[in-house]
Amino acid sequence: ETIDAYSMIQIQKVNDTTNYSIVIEYNQLITTNSQAEALAILIGSYEIFNTEYPTKIRATLEQCIHFSTLSDTFCYDERKLPDFWRSTYPHDNQQNLYANITSIYDETFVDQSIPFDIYFPNIDSLHIKLPIHNQFWSTISNFNRLYSLIVSFHIDTFQSQLQTLLDRPPHLRFLQINQNESLPLQISLFQYTSKSVHVLDLQNCNYSFNEEECMKLCHSPLGIQCEILSINVKNRESINIFVKYMTNLRALHIKYEDKTFNQRSTSEENANDEFRDENIDDSDELIHWLEDHLLST
Repeated sequence: ETIDAYSMIQIQKVNDTTNYSIVIEYNQLITTNSQAEALAILIGSYEIFNTEYPTKIRATLEQCIHFSTLSDTFCYDERKLPDFWRSTYPHDNQQNLYANITSIYDETFVDQSIPFDIYFPNIDSLHIKLPIHNQFWSTISNFNRLYSLIVSFHIDTFQSQLQTLLDRPPHLRFLQINQNESLPLQISLFQYTSKSVHVLDLQNCNYSFNEEECMKLCHSPLGIQCEILSINVKNRESINIFVKYMTNLRALHIKYEDKTFNQRSTSEENANDEFRDENIDDSDELIHWLEDHLLST
């Protein structure tokens, strides 16, 4: 039995340039062949396609089979390096493959054992978890393109590791810090420095900041230069604090605990239209509150 990949290829023309990609789940493959054989069959059937669209392709195999043109950069969302890869270009190699990866989304990806000759020189978006393994620094040694960083399992114990990482990329703009919801707020958050970070996302810290902590964040190194902030707070008064004391702030994405609103939302489950009208009034009240207080700052 054979597989014809021609019908699975999606064509997209942009400015007269042909790009295409294929993602094929294992259950679409023949079960009598091994994964490597299935990959070879698909690469072989590409010869039919290649007569009409003469472009070199590469295929990688892990949970799915991914086809891409050699010139394409791509985001890698698998947990580990591909088990197999094949290319129609005879001079292609693994390092070319990894040089095309610009984003790593799985936080455990850099924890795996990676051969010493494999590295990722063009990463612009990275998700990691603490602690950082030693091999990370050789696998991703070039941080000149990195502009987005997501850090999971944040804890004060690994403050020096994260600060070392923040010192590396000269163009890092976005920083998201995530921590376990069972932990208290980590004090190191107020101590990190980065000359280039201007977008700070703390909503996945699983913690609501009180007014004192909001003030402390405003005067922290990251807070002083912050232009876009996402955060959870205990009450709406914190909005005033950020607007007044974060002098570079341009956008604020905020979630706050409002006991009155929560009580009304709970009552609404078994209520009539009267409660729904009160919720509308509550939203209007918040808008008026923002207008009054923000105009006064």
